[in-house]
Amino acid sequence: MSNPSVSDKANSGRAAAVACDLCGLPLKHGEVTAVFGETLYRFCCLGCRQVFAILMEAADAQGPEGFRETELFKKCRATGIIPASEADLASRAATGGSGSLPTPATDQMTAIDPSNVLLLDLKVGNMWCPACAWLIEQTLDKTTGIITSACNFSTDRLHIQYNPVATSPQQIIRTIAAVGYRAAAPGESQEGREQKKELLRFGISAFLTTNVMMLSWALYAGFFTELTPDTIRKLSWPAFVMATVVLGYGGAEMFRKAWSALTHAVFNMETLVIIGSVSAYFYSTAHFIAGSIHLYYDTACMLVTLVLLGKTLERRAKAQVLQGLDYFFSLQPKKVKICTDQYPRGRWATIEQLSPNDIFRVEENEIVPADGRIVAGSGTVDESSLTGEPLPVTCKQGDVLRSGSRVIRGDFTVRAQKIASDSTLGQMMAIIQKTLLAKTRLEGKTDIILQWFVPAILTLAVLTALICRLSGISAEQSMLRAVTVLVISCPCALGIAIPIARVAGISIAGKRGILVRDFTAFEQAQRLDAVVFDKTGTVTEGKWDLLEIIPIPPLTADEALALAAGLEKNSEHFMAREIMQQAQQKALLPAAVKAPQVHANGLSGETAGKKIKIGSADFVAREFEKTDFAPARRAAGGQGRHSLVYLAVSGQPGAVFVFGDRLRGDARSTVSRLKKCGYRLALVSGDGQDSTRAVGEQIGIMESYGNRLPQQKSIFVQHLQNQGLRVAMVGDGINDAPALVQSDLSIAVHTGGPLGKEAADISLMRGSPGQVIDFLELAGQVNKKIHQNLVFSFLYNAVAIPIAAAGLLNPLVAVTAMLLSSLSVTGNTL
Repeated sequence: MSNPSVSDKANSGRAAAVACDLCGLPLKHGEVTAVFGETLYRFCCLGCRQVFAILMEAADAQGPEGFRETELFKKCRATGIIPASEADLASRAATGGSGSLPTPATDQMTAIDPSNVLLLDLKVGNMWCPACAWLIEQTLDKTTGIITSACNFSTDRLHIQYNPVATSPQQIIRTIAAVGYRAAAPGESQEGREQKKELLRFGISAFLTTNVMMLSWALYAGFFTELTPDTIRKLSWPAFVMATVVLGYGGAEMFRKAWSALTHAVFNMETLVIIGSVSAYFYSTAHFIAGSIHLYYDTACMLVTLVLLGKTLERRAKAQVLQGLDYFFSLQPKKVKICTDQYPRGRWATIEQLSPNDIFRVEENEIVPADGRIVAGSGTVDESSLTGEPLPVTCKQGDVLRSGSRVIRGDFTVRAQKIASDSTLGQMMAIIQKTLLAKTRLEGKTDIILQWFVPAILTLAVLTALICRLSGISAEQSMLRAVTVLVISCPCALGIAIPIARVAGISIAGKRGILVRDFTAFEQAQRLDAVVFDKTGTVTEGKWDLLEIIPIPPLTADEALALAAGLEKNSEHFMAREIMQQAQQKALLPAAVKAPQVHANGLSGETAGKKIKIGSADFVAREFEKTDFAPARRAAGGQGRHSLVYLAVSGQPGAVFVFGDRLRGDARSTVSRLKKCGYRLALVSGDGQDSTRAVGEQIGIMESYGNRLPQQKSIFVQHLQNQGLRVAMVGDGINDAPALVQSDLSIAVHTGGPLGKEAADISLMRGSPGQVIDFLELAGQVNKKIHQNLVFSFLYNAVAIPIAAAGLLNPLVAVTAMLLSSLSVTGNTL
């Protein structure tokens, strides 16, 4: 079958294609479409569409018509990437190849139990164009054990489902390396190597500790039967050597941390573990030299090994908490398709090469790399990573795209405005990182407690040994009690109680579109008595829209809009811009107005021999003096909430334009829920008292105050605080800065301005008042977990330490209890 000529596509009115525009094979399994230039092309699969796009961008291709003559196309045909015929495709499918038919990966999936499928996320290096990502996917799809693979060139990420019986992560990484690319777990570099070393350290320590315990059990038999000195020596030597390796190799990192802490006059958990294990080790070594069977190498080894186990399990648990943040930080693309005069459809470059005012393109399933305004194209985007709102957003020319959004449908050409750290995503990441590094007041108090906790435990262990010895208890039992006190105390549970809850809270808030700047916001949210809302831009959308046109016969609404647009087309007034935008949306041509004149409160002119005027009621008072316009005023809801603009034609009333600020969709429900929770609610605004009161009544807030300047809003918040109330202020983040700073909890409804200038503890990225409720509920959950963790940590130590001092536990039980204490705090937070 001969391949259809791409040049035939020039006739856009021809019948739909029956063959793939890349490989020429019939469209038996459906079709995938794409628009290049102004022509629609059809393909048999996504792979053909991707290769077609790559070939079109080849340096030696002169447009879509010439790509079949390029060397790249010929090489793809020669190597079999593009099948030459159906017979070629069938033969490769029969031998395990891939093409337009279902891939082997699909067949594998049907034969594998879903419970045996594992997920693997890798970061891939050395990718320079989308063909690289496509090649990796094709290679993996032909690899035994791979179920599915999806490689994202823009973010350098590879997501794989695989059968662990047939392959492993190491084999997958080697397979990718064989085709010339580096693959590793996201963020894995020095940190990843260190984790592998720690896992190896734990494995060796656990193996040796098991053998030491078996030898120790043999030695303990000497308490019941007589062992010869030669037998004791043969059992003790291996135990001594292996215990030395466990402490020297397995505990090396703990020794370094403990020594570093001691040299800086700081004590930590490692200090207690090392002192306990070293005490047991040297005590046992002294008895070993003396030929005694009183050896506790197993205790020393178990202390180190169980701590290593605890750290491994704790790291995995924390990774689950951090998973949401890892996804968030991975949203920043590493590549961008920059458009130039030489490459008008864009050429891939590293994200660092993008500058403000550069033109770039984003297509389906790509992440927007920078904030910018759309100069061409339309479609839908997913902003859930920024706002938490799952519904797609429709965007068109003139709209703003925000970095971190994903294109669901469409092809956008965008002029970059804010890049890197100045973009919306960059600002959000910077704020989250800063919040994670900060400490809360409560966390500061626990840090002070921890500074004294370890010295107190050391002192208590020494006193325990002295008191036991003075009470006639043997030196061996006195030492064991002291070691047990050292290892059963658990400062780590106290130390991680708040940080891990903080990370979980910030992660969940981010998924819900709530940007937390100050972790104390969680604590303050539980103490609130009153919530004060700003009006404009907070409970309303902050835009003065043309809500309705009320025509007076014989004039129609469209005729009135065309006349108004003709008068207002050269005006910069916000109402004029709204009239022009409405006319453009309805595809109405503005009337041709002669001799337009600007007056103090309106405009006038002439068109088609008719004199027209538009403006305030005073400006057209004579034309409307005999007109009963009560219906228009009722439709407008009164002057308090809306503004009326009047149009007169040839001395007669023509129409009334109703302008107003729309309420946000969930403003009423948010106020209703806050009322049920018992909060005192107030509405403040710089707008007039009548307008403010009208909006307050509409959403259910009876306490409304208008004509308030920013500083006066702050004074009002202070007035409520003087009454003993803890106040949350909800505003737009910039204009309400004084009131936000004065409040106990400041909440900014993000309206698209610079995040760095918002003077708020949290920012509601969706711009929805309903997110206030979401945050208050989340704060309750976070605070509950923190209090549970702290109470458990204190109770555990208060009970466990006296029991250990009384000699009711041995060191092995104690270190196990300490391990479970730390894991319980982590598990409770999860």
